Amino acid sequence: MIKKQNDSLNRKRLYFLFFLFLAVFGFIVYKLVAIQYIYAVKYKSEAEYQHMEEFSISSKRGKILDRNNVELAISLIEKTVYANPKLVVDSEKEARVLSDVLNIDYDQLKSKLDNKEVGFVYLKRQISAQTADFISQLNLPGIYIQNENKRYYPQKDLACSVIGFTGLDNVGLSGVELMEEKILRGVDGKYITEKDVYGKIIPGEKNTYVAPVDGSDVVLTIDSQIQYITQIQLEKVAKEYNALKAVALVMNPKSGEIYAMASYPTFDLNNYQNYDPQIFNNLTISYTYEPGSTFKIVNIASAIDNGRITPDQSFLLPPSIKVGDKIIKEIFRTYNITYTTKEIIKYSSNVGAVTSALAMGKQLFYESIIEFGFANITGIGLPGEEPGILANYKDWSASTIGALAIGQSIAVTPLQLLRAACVIANGGYLVQPTIIKEIRMPNEILYYPLKSERDVAIIDKNTAEAVKEMMLACVEDGTGTRAKIDNVKVCGKTGTAQKANKNGIGYSEGRVITSFLGFAPYENPQVAAIVIIDEPKGPENEIWGGTVAAPIFKEIVDFSLKRLRIDTNKN
Repeated sequence: MIKKQNDSLNRKRLYFLFFLFLAVFGFIVYKLVAIQYIYAVKYKSEAEYQHMEEFSISSKRGKILDRNNVELAISLIEKTVYANPKLVVDSEKEARVLSDVLNIDYDQLKSKLDNKEVGFVYLKRQISAQTADFISQLNLPGIYIQNENKRYYPQKDLACSVIGFTGLDNVGLSGVELMEEKILRGVDGKYITEKDVYGKIIPGEKNTYVAPVDGSDVVLTIDSQIQYITQIQLEKVAKEYNALKAVALVMNPKSGEIYAMASYPTFDLNNYQNYDPQIFNNLTISYTYEPGSTFKIVNIASAIDNGRITPDQSFLLPPSIKVGDKIIKEIFRTYNITYTTKEIIKYSSNVGAVTSALAMGKQLFYESIIEFGFANITGIGLPGEEPGILANYKDWSASTIGALAIGQSIAVTPLQLLRAACVIANGGYLVQPTIIKEIRMPNEILYYPLKSERDVAIIDKNTAEAVKEMMLACVEDGTGTRAKIDNVKVCGKTGTAQKANKNGIGYSEGRVITSFLGFAPYENPQVAAIVIIDEPKGPENEIWGGTVAAPIFKEIVDFSLKRLRIDTNKN
């Protein structure tokens, strides 16, 4: 009986052990199958993650150069310290050491080193070579040094809003740096390596190197010397008249190439973080304002080209004229006078300009303004360009045409207005402005502008010639005499525009924008420029476009002609 019970118990134990063995064996087989087949991809990727590491090799960002190969933006090699927290042995010790060396908060550093879920974390970027060498000598497990490119601007604030800047990751954030990001950036390379348990690289065939492709160089149309003089002159006039801001542009009226694009105040591109972001904007394309009397050249040219007035026509002009519910007055004149079309520009007659606009009518005047490129971006390509503001003629009040005739009730950018002046200078063509001269790629050079046929004839050559003569008279013995240059015939137009009140209703008596635009030499215009001074302070009878902006225009254009070696001796 006892023997039978023992035999039964032994059989049960045997069965139990047998089934236990089968279960364990089955589990082992399952795990082997799972590891090698079912979850093979997962475990393989985890193993590679632990034993393989991919290092990004930054491509060298291309240079930005001026038209004469002066370096405006270059890349320097900087050191960056990073960590693989999974390989950090003693986070407390390493954090304490690195906290002092890198001047980083200990708790913040230790928190990064304790995060075992990641295999890469930046500790500090762009450190000095001496600091990097010292950290390397410490041989701290899981702590590494790598090279990174840092953007450097040798000319500091020169053309700062045009060039723009990059962020910590060497990615363009504004200006040409953003505009040509793909061209300048290049393609990053990579180095995939096999590591041992201590994080050391194991030489072998599994290590893969993909070389980076450096970015291409971008050559601007900017002339650094003209840009420098333009900035100096703007700073001078802004400080002299305690102005809010000053803006200037210099360009070739035939090719559309920009020689200088400047505004004041400026900022140092190497330390842009220390400045108010509001001054980062490129005001030559983003600043919209009412142009005032400088807009009269568009008005008069349009009326002549459409056959509504003639260049030699005479007008009996009263001292004021009523348009709709508004009365537009002359600034100084209180009596009737007879002016020719030429004298309307020469003496900047408000009543004469209104008479010209009324001769066209609303629709024709509106269409002419659009043809001159207003209310649309110029297509220069720089980030932040504004199209300006112009209401459709169908929405104009009865007085709007009178306001537009003298450069009110419209908002333009400096580049738009200077391009309109270039139409007069080049014989009637609306040119395509460009800031890029060429792009230097490894095996070829792309030249700009790529298509000259983008320039469109919008007025007749004879019309342009007639208005050019009027602008010459404005400088010779009209309102723009302070823009005269010795031995050079200069064409120009003054502008003094009251600023709209901050509530948008009416205009301020004491707040004006003074400006001057023009080109030279008269016989064969090669340089066009515009100068705008926002809210210059001083006695009322001294704050005019012809007194504040014209002298600055003279200095900039005179230097530009000499710098570009333009022949001005033709009579």
